[in-house]
Amino acid sequence: MTIMKILFGLMGLSIVVVIHEAGHFMAARLSGIKVEAFSIGWGKILFARKWGDTEFRISLFPLGGYCKMQGEQAMIQAWESKARTLDSNEGDMYAASWWKRILVSLSGPVMNLIFAVLIFFVISFVGYKIHYYPSQIVLASEYTDRSDYPADTAGLESGDLIKAVNGKEINRFDQLQEMIVVNPDKELALTVLRSSRLVNLEVTPELNKDSGAGYLGIFPWIDPVIREISDDSELISSGVLPGDRIAEVNSRKISHALDVSASLSEGEMIRSMVLIRNGKNIVMDFPEGIDPAASGILFDYQTVRTPPFQLFRSFKEGVTEAWDTSRNSIKGLGLLFRGINLQSAVSGPLRITYMTGDLAFSGFKAGIGEGLLSFFRFIGLINIALFIMNLLPIPVLDGGQILLFLAEGLTGKKPNPALLYRYQMLGTMIVFALIIFATMNDILFFSRN
Repeated sequence: MTIMKILFGLMGLSIVVVIHEAGHFMAARLSGIKVEAFSIGWGKILFARKWGDTEFRISLFPLGGYCKMQGEQAMIQAWESKARTLDSNEGDMYAASWWKRILVSLSGPVMNLIFAVLIFFVISFVGYKIHYYPSQIVLASEYTDRSDYPADTAGLESGDLIKAVNGKEINRFDQLQEMIVVNPDKELALTVLRSSRLVNLEVTPELNKDSGAGYLGIFPWIDPVIREISDDSELISSGVLPGDRIAEVNSRKISHALDVSASLSEGEMIRSMVLIRNGKNIVMDFPEGIDPAASGILFDYQTVRTPPFQLFRSFKEGVTEAWDTSRNSIKGLGLLFRGINLQSAVSGPLRITYMTGDLAFSGFKAGIGEGLLSFFRFIGLINIALFIMNLLPIPVLDGGQILLFLAEGLTGKKPNPALLYRYQMLGTMIVFALIIFATMNDILFFSRN
């Protein structure tokens, strides 16, 4: 199963990178720059066929690909020969005007953005299921040693139903979380339904330095109604059924799902339950005891299917989703400079690969359609991330290249090969350092989990 998740993840990342490189390829061809090779994958060439000036390849390692343009090596050759100018021939990358090279560099990230909009557009057009918990909350302070979470300070109470954030109506806990995580240290206005009356409160999420996200100190209120029980659970043979509502565990009252585990002492087994089934109380005894961690219970959640939107409405939804995701990603980058724990907050290629496959498999449990939607939705998010990251003004990345070519356009002078080489080498070292750091983070993450 883990191998299949990794394979799905590799396929997802390859799609994202190939789309990126395809943007560079198309822009180069339109700009008169010859492309020597376009490869899906890296390493040893498994298959190659030439069309026109370009050799199309399938290579051994299926992580992304590359687009090799004619004349890319001119900089290294000029540096090695200590030349003061770049020699270039017709069709070479550096023979093209500076603004054409900017378009070629910009086209890769833009293609990722367009692909993300397309994914979100299709998802809106066909409609999709949302599994969610209502925006009713439980205070974390009731189950931890801390009593001064932002939620407590603001006056929130367990059982409160959050109806709106900053005037925007919500009814799902994930909608509430989305507003919280991107607004650390910013005051939010909440409209709360409490005991049949509306209460207005202000709350300021704290910054979680391990995740880089804002938090209030709340959990979703999950009704203790059993939706599913795993096949290997002892509860099935004991007569517990999906649809039962847990009212008591070991003679302790249960109000919501969190109470089930929180009511038990460390190492305590489940010895008895009171269940509500068809309006009647049913008492279950388990003389041997049942390990709560092995109970196999999945509690109930709500499901809604979004209606398929019309063509233009779906396109608008796709653009809005891409814009919101881009805006939140940029906010996330800003949090990197606020003292967060980079080892916990930064994911590298290994973790992203696994997460892609894991999300796809989680979706496939609900059907092929749901699995594909989960898979491609996450691919859309990765496309947005690649769009933003590649436009950062770091040498070697597209943003650094654009900055270099723009300086050439403003000054009217092509850069000295030696200066250009050092600029590229600096970028290469920065990127490799980031990759090594992120990969080591991933290894530590998997070793801990």
